[in-house]
Amino acid sequence: VQELQRRFGSDLAQAARVQRLALALYRRGAPGVRQRTAAGDETLRELGWAAALHEIGMSVSHHDHHRHSAYLLAHVDAPGFSQSQQRRVAELVLGHRGSLRKLDSTLDQEATLWPVLSLRLAALLCHARNDVPERVVALRRTDDGALLRIDRAWADGHPRTMHLLGEEVRAWERAGRLKLAVRTGG
Repeated sequence: VQELQRRFGSDLAQAARVQRLALALYRRGAPGVRQRTAAGDETLRELGWAAALHEIGMSVSHHDHHRHSAYLLAHVDAPGFSQSQQRRVAELVLGHRGSLRKLDSTLDQEATLWPVLSLRLAALLCHARNDVPERVVALRRTDDGALLRIDRAWADGHPRTMHLLGEEVRAWERAGRLKLAVRTGG
């Protein structure tokens, strides 16, 4: 992962911010994640890799960098990764922004849905390239989807992020895979 970050000139601080937050959101929100399993450990590992590498496509173009990042990850010579790992990480990276329609075939699986949701939210929350303290956000599963709780004081100080979160709620609504709700509180 570090070699790929170096090769493609990743912003290491941004990658670390998104990785930390994506993993925290996933650990708190994904169904059954507290039960340690080999599959769960692999999902966490791949989500961490995807978060660390989500912007490598910016070395190609800022426009649609998520598509470039996914392509690079799917096709780069990456010793230490199996082809299936590269394919899964590329899919997560592809889904970290933009329409969810491109993941229609895989979002039916919770093993893909929750890591994609966690990565999308982390990338969005960190879009201004500032640290987002874990204590100000919490993701949890609900009966019909997911609830992202955000500290009211933090939300009030980040209106652009709150606007983007509203767009994210609508993106999940259009995809019809999960009902995402965002709430602010004390």
